Amino acid sequence: MPEHHRPQFHLTPPIGRLNDPNGLYFENGELHAYFQHDPQWPISGKRTGWGHAKACITDDGAPERWEHLPDALYPAVDYDTHGCYSGSAVLVDGELELFYTGNAKPNNTRRATQNLVRVSQRHAPHGGAHIRAAENPLIDGPAPGYTAHYRDPQILFRDGQWLMLLGAQREDETGAVVLYTSPDRRTWDFAGEIEFDCTAAHPGVAPDLIPGGYMWECPNLIRMEDEADGKAKDVMIVLPQGLEQVGHHYANNHQCGYIVGQLKGTKFQVERGFTELDYGTEFYAPQVVHNAPEPWLMGWMGLPDQDDQPTKADHWVHALTMVRRLRLVDGVVLQQPRASISGLQVKRGSTLQLIDAVGVEIMRFTLGDDWVELNRSAQEYHEGGDVRRAPLEADSELIDAIIVVDGSCVEAFFNKGMITMSARAFAKHPFSHISVIDVT
Repeated sequence: MPEHHRPQFHLTPPIGRLNDPNGLYFENGELHAYFQHDPQWPISGKRTGWGHAKACITDDGAPERWEHLPDALYPAVDYDTHGCYSGSAVLVDGELELFYTGNAKPNNTRRATQNLVRVSQRHAPHGGAHIRAAENPLIDGPAPGYTAHYRDPQILFRDGQWLMLLGAQREDETGAVVLYTSPDRRTWDFAGEIEFDCTAAHPGVAPDLIPGGYMWECPNLIRMEDEADGKAKDVMIVLPQGLEQVGHHYANNHQCGYIVGQLKGTKFQVERGFTELDYGTEFYAPQVVHNAPEPWLMGWMGLPDQDDQPTKADHWVHALTMVRRLRLVDGVVLQQPRASISGLQVKRGSTLQLIDAVGVEIMRFTLGDDWVELNRSAQEYHEGGDVRRAPLEADSELIDAIIVVDGSCVEAFFNKGMITMSARAFAKHPFSHISVIDVT
């Protein structure tokens, strides 16, 4: 497979299968990214562990360049024999701790546990020694009323105590987020399920104030200042699985979006309902970066159960997005590349074409009066469908756009990041340029 499919700045696995970003943290000018990694895929079955890479973040806004370190985790003990699933990182008093979900299937019955890894010698060239805590499992199984689909811990400190958010499935096979509290990150008490109070909520862009689905994965909670009113608000990112497509919404096989409000105890007072975070064909499982100087996020440029991509022939598949800088304006999350990448002004009614080196259109973005459409139907890879459309709101005739093309990775940002679209594009020849064709 052509080497031009591998990007320069997007994190890809050296070999095997990559999925969710895990344990993202920033320290002393370095961004560390752990990620779900199956190094033996597709030769053998999935037994997911954690890969590890780092990138220097420079003041000049240069894009990230990743250096791979030895893998950090691999299924090895009775509580994670079938996978070291997703989790997060916490820096406390100069020490790094990783929390993850152990997946095991004794007697073909799923067992889900929440576990701790201590990292020593983390500044060494090999990236540190990753040692499972003797106290594991910290949480052995789900709380009553939930199934063993109970995973993806995010750890944060709020109001004098530690919180753990987990994605969960109720026994009636509906999705939820549950909350645990702890004084020391070792003993955890079940606080309850997070309940969404929508009595004063304004709708988001998606059809539902609060989405349904049979499972919610990878919850992330981040407190941000809303630039419109200067108030601190909570942004909760959730991944509802199993939503039926409604018009151009919920077009992928699983969804990802956010809800804005205030978390008080286990009650989330919703101010703005669910909005999809990315309208492209490959985006899932985003995670905020712990300890970053400002709100940063990275996502998986892939989707569950969609691994049959052209690079599979070279024994690697999937990528992570570039680091995105987040802003909150009037309850709307705006995303733009952290790296300094120049944009352009595009008229409504214009089409932006991604052209390969021999002049073949591989992908195009069309800007209508009140929507932007992504279409990649001119290539062989059609996993997950071809056309995606997002609502476009602006008073101006001109729309600002940033298009990042890096190997087979394409990220598009419109209206200062109000709309983002992530997609993979596997051209037979390297891309040459993006052209803007005014069709008005």
